[in-house]
Amino acid sequence: MSLWDRLFDRRKHMMEDLDQDIRDYIERETQDNIERGMAPDEARYAALRKFGNVTRVKEETGEVWSFVWLEQLWWDVRFGLRMLAKNSGFTAVAVLTLALGIGANTAIFSLANAAFFRSFPFPHADRLAFLWQDNTRTGETEGAVSYPNYADWRAQSRTFDDMAFIAFGKEFLTGSGMMAIVTGPNGPERVPGALVSTNFFSVLGVNPLLGRGFVTDDALVGHTGVALISYGFWQGRLGGDPHVLGKRIRFGADEEAIIGVLPKGFAFPGNTQIWQPRVVNAFFQTKSRQYPTLAVVGRRRTGVTWPQAQAEMDTIAARLAGEYPSVDGGVGIRVIPLREQLTERVRRGIVVLWGAIAGVLLMACLNTAGLMMGRASSRRKETAVRLSLGATRWRLARQLLAESSLLAATGALGGCGLAVAMVDLISRLNPDIGKLRGSVLDASVLGYTVAVTVVAAALCSVLPGLTVPGINVSRALKETSAAISPSTHATRKAFIVAEVATAFALLVGSGLLIRTLWGILRVDPGFDAAHVLALHVYWPSQAKTPGESTARDALSVDFMARLRSLPGVSSVGCASFVLFPDEMFMVPFEIEGQQAGPPNQKPLLAGGGASPDFFRTMGIPLLRGRVFSASDLVKDAQPVGVIDETMARRYWPNEDPIGKRFEFVDPNFKSAWFTIVGVVGDVRGQGLEKPSGLVAYIPLADSMDDDIIIRTTGDPLGLSGMVRREIRSLDKNLVITHMTTARSMLVERESHREFTAWLLGGFASVALVLAAVGIYGVLAFWVGQRTQEIGIRMALGAKKSDALRMVVGQGLNFAILGIVLGMAAALGLTRYFSSLLYGVKPTDPLTLIGVSVLLMCVALLASYIPARRATKVDPVVALRHE
Repeated sequence: MSLWDRLFDRRKHMMEDLDQDIRDYIERETQDNIERGMAPDEARYAALRKFGNVTRVKEETGEVWSFVWLEQLWWDVRFGLRMLAKNSGFTAVAVLTLALGIGANTAIFSLANAAFFRSFPFPHADRLAFLWQDNTRTGETEGAVSYPNYADWRAQSRTFDDMAFIAFGKEFLTGSGMMAIVTGPNGPERVPGALVSTNFFSVLGVNPLLGRGFVTDDALVGHTGVALISYGFWQGRLGGDPHVLGKRIRFGADEEAIIGVLPKGFAFPGNTQIWQPRVVNAFFQTKSRQYPTLAVVGRRRTGVTWPQAQAEMDTIAARLAGEYPSVDGGVGIRVIPLREQLTERVRRGIVVLWGAIAGVLLMACLNTAGLMMGRASSRRKETAVRLSLGATRWRLARQLLAESSLLAATGALGGCGLAVAMVDLISRLNPDIGKLRGSVLDASVLGYTVAVTVVAAALCSVLPGLTVPGINVSRALKETSAAISPSTHATRKAFIVAEVATAFALLVGSGLLIRTLWGILRVDPGFDAAHVLALHVYWPSQAKTPGESTARDALSVDFMARLRSLPGVSSVGCASFVLFPDEMFMVPFEIEGQQAGPPNQKPLLAGGGASPDFFRTMGIPLLRGRVFSASDLVKDAQPVGVIDETMARRYWPNEDPIGKRFEFVDPNFKSAWFTIVGVVGDVRGQGLEKPSGLVAYIPLADSMDDDIIIRTTGDPLGLSGMVRREIRSLDKNLVITHMTTARSMLVERESHREFTAWLLGGFASVALVLAAVGIYGVLAFWVGQRTQEIGIRMALGAKKSDALRMVVGQGLNFAILGIVLGMAAALGLTRYFSSLLYGVKPTDPLTLIGVSVLLMCVALLASYIPARRATKVDPVVALRHE
């Protein structure tokens, strides 16, 4: 006999025992009633009525009653399935609505889980933090750190166990750091790499899966090159070779020995696959204080709080400012916990979207609850009959809960599939979120989905269930139609007003972000971004001898000539920075004839090299003087420079700066006074929403070592294939590390705003549709309930326009009340992400008025169809309507 057969056989015997207990109980109650003077029939009826209100016959039959409860639950589920299948239209609308709300919530929580709650691939990650320079002179709050400053921080700190660094600064945190060039059987390939300090992995608390980690000697000049590789690189590129340790692979220009394989799943920072020790030479160690190139990570001591660590670092910063005023004057230290740092670009956007999607779920639940209330009202007579036959009100409310649970569970199943698709789409739209690598349906996300489903089922059933106790059995049995009670209709109207208010708040938020994005992208960046292609070529061989250097220069000249001869190319230039001045070094400077000021107050100037054709290629306008020429590049030529308009306006407000001189204050190099030969337009290097800074350009010869800028007459990406072919024909070992358009680089800088704006706009559109469906549903039901009243009005002389105006007026009332309530919610929402706004205030009247008009139009449209139905009511038919 199977387990289920034994279980049901046991249940059968227990039910027989229970039946006997029930009969004995009724007989005893009947005899007691007879003894009280009741007639036999009356006594038995009273006993039966009393038994009907007993929740448990005997405590010892509790196990049997658990079977009865489970069986009743199964009956509720079966009955609910039949009713939902019978009303397929209602079921489809409710399931789709809930699937959208639950699926979107699951998707956003999956991203939030990856950003805020997931564990990192190293122990005690809550004690790790990034440390940055907070430079009041440049306004940069998270600036890179020089090696001497890092060494001083590490030596003087007592609140951190240890500190390590990643070379080349903050770009590693966005996954755009160094690309290691690995020479394989198919030629050189780009692989995400990182140059780190030898104690980097010990600070993180990560030990290699195979081999050893770095030691101090690995960073010495002349030491044999070594590297650590990721588990994925080992398995994917090297086929899981068990003899991988000691194997030498060419990384860039040198061969490196693989000394270890890191654990599976570790790829920090970004998606790094290869780690090499940063060689610490004499210049880097002692003379590079004003050349910040490092991102510093530290592990806080046990028992120390973040405020205590920040206070100590503030003290260290003040001490260094006193010792090195020309470099560290006005420079503080900012401590940012690891999780906060890694999610800074998406944190606020995810929180905004999480709040928005909670509103969408609420609207979905209110819509479904409204539909269920309508169904419950139309089944008032059925409910009254069931009550009169002995069903308890809790029993009927439980039936509603079973139906709503079925709807929510079905919606959750569809929502999980929707969540997977949404996370994939969102990760494609926003690379920063894609780097979170959150699992969509892990245990925590599924638990959250179950919780959301339970909440949705409760919201969809509790309010309709509250209408059951209010049913008057006698009155309901006398009704000739399924009339809806005034309280039920008032509750449904309140639902719709809440939906409109939620939709209003979401639409205002998305409208402000879209206006911000539109305004920023219309800001003049200072150059013509159309038809510009930017690329960088990696040259594996290093110029270690004069002969190699000469050959390298000749190859560069040849390559640049080839680029200029390509069809569709109008000009080609080079720069020591990609496009934006914030990628230049910030160096103190002095102006000839003007008071220099104290060392810690010297202004900082962004300096970078630019070829003679750079300004024309980038479309940066020449305002005065001239740009560089070939004569400026010859040996022993007079040092010249080109400055931007902001620098000219600040230091020579009432005179011509041409012929004036400035110098970079750099104690490591021989000072040189640069004569200003030209003034060009400002370039917004810190972001399109920020004002331009002080920028100076110095002459740079065309070189493949620098970033190459190409202006085309057509689509710049259409030229990329020809550029790649030219590079391959020139030298098969050359690798393009990046190639993109200037327009794409501009848009990427505002990707966090664009992502939040469009996704919030999508959710707001869903909310708008839900509000429209809610208004339509309520009015359609209201028209159906008042068919007889409308017929009587028309029979007494009312016009069709009166009926139309009455119904449309109801819909517009919903919209007006929702807009009034949504105004306060919108102001609260927009103030939270006001830092994402630019050129527009949270109380922007144009956005508020535009959204109000949009909602009124949607309400008008949603009201028109039920209103037209009301105008087609035949008075004769309506008077016979039940």
